[in-house]
Amino acid sequence: MPIISTTKPVMKSAIESAFRKAKDAGAVDGADPDKIISDLANDIAAAVDSYVTSITVMINPGIPVATAGSPAAQVGATTGPGSS
Repeated sequence: MPIISTTKPVMKSAIESAFRKAKDAGAVDGADPDKIISDLANDIAAAVDSYVTSITVMINPGIPVATAGSPAAQVGATTGPGSS
């Protein structure tokens, strides 16, 4: 299953929550607009960071690889799946 299908809804929910929090904070008398904007930016950044750092990249076998710059330079391909 692609990672996007499992983590994108979590990020969307976190961003919606951040906007609701900003909306509610703005409805309070004497609210500080600069603080609301700063809090919103921090909440969105946290949601995106959580999403990006939760992704696993899968590498398929057969991707060409090569080394260079020495007499031992080699050419080949990946032999099995990998992840990062």
